[in-house]
Amino acid sequence: SADVPALDVNALDPTGAGDVFVAGFTAGTLAGWPLADRLAFANLTAALSVQHFGGSLSAPGWTEVAAWWQYVTRCGGQGEEVLRRYRFLEDLLPKGAGDSALRRATPTIGFRST
Repeated sequence: SADVPALDVNALDPTGAGDVFVAGFTAGTLAGWPLADRLAFANLTAALSVQHFGGSLSAPGWTEVAAWWQYVTRCGGQGEEVLRRYRFLEDLLPKGAGDSALRRATPTIGFRST
C-alpha cells in the first residue's frame, strides 16, 4: 500500500489525464519501480498533462519530466516533501535532459470568444 498526494498545478484541460496517469504507472511497473515511485510518476505525468490543451497532445515525454524536475530543484514552487518524494527522478533522467526549450504540437480545435 502507498499514499502519494497529487501535485498542485494550474489545470487547463483534464482531457486524457487518466490515460496519461495509467501510462505513467505502467511505465514504472514495467521498469520494476517501487509502488510509491510508480504512483508519484503517474501523478507527475498526469499533472504535467493537465497544464496543456488536448488529449494525446498534452501527454508529457521525458523532456517535460526532466524540465519539471530541473525547475522545481532550481526555482522551487514545490515543498520540501515533494522534492523528497520525487528525488528518485535524479537517477532516471539523463544529465542535461530538459535543458532545451519545450516544443509541443498545438491542438487544431477552434476557440470562440463569446
